[in-house]
Amino acid sequence: MRQRGTLVRPKAVGISGLLLPFLLTALTACGATEKGSADRLGTPASGLPRASAGPTGNDDPQRSPVPDQGTQGLDAHNAVTSYQSWWDVRAEVFQRSNSDGTSLNQYATGNALGEALLSLNRLHDAKLVMTGRPKTSPLLKSLDLNAKPPVATVEDCLDVTDWHQVDATTHEIKDPPQRLSRYPATAVLKKYGNRWLIADFTREVTKTC
Repeated sequence: MRQRGTLVRPKAVGISGLLLPFLLTALTACGATEKGSADRLGTPASGLPRASAGPTGNDDPQRSPVPDQGTQGLDAHNAVTSYQSWWDVRAEVFQRSNSDGTSLNQYATGNALGEALLSLNRLHDAKLVMTGRPKTSPLLKSLDLNAKPPVATVEDCLDVTDWHQVDATTHEIKDPPQRLSRYPATAVLKKYGNRWLIADFTREVTKTC
């Protein structure tokens, strides 16, 4: 049964994470490949917030709430926590000039993993790293445990005001002009065994939130 309607929101807002959208465009003309050493990040820092339910404002009577109790509630929490862990690890990877991104495949698959690795390579080619922290407000929009594999959708409003790309040597800020500081984003997670992995991630870079 597909569950929709009530959002699952973590109690904390700021976590490490989301790759700035300009990395896929501003760096395309950059050259000079730099190979990095293998990542040895292990698991992200503990203490990620528990998810709690909050109203969506959706009055559609055909939609049922995303559960926040029982087995389905646990899956809802785990999906949001996996989303947060993915961006914690991603932030660590992108702030190091010698990272090859191998730890990212513990948290992502498919298009999301491919996009992250491509962006990391372009960042290294430009001799840049990321610094600072973004802020994110993930909400679990839908949960379908009957899908094969099970699917969850997380919606977010990303705030990258304090997250910058900088020269890897001088640490001079190299942000492109007129970059968006806040924008909506959507992540689709799929469950393989007991793990939720980010499968797709899209940004609505033409609007703010």
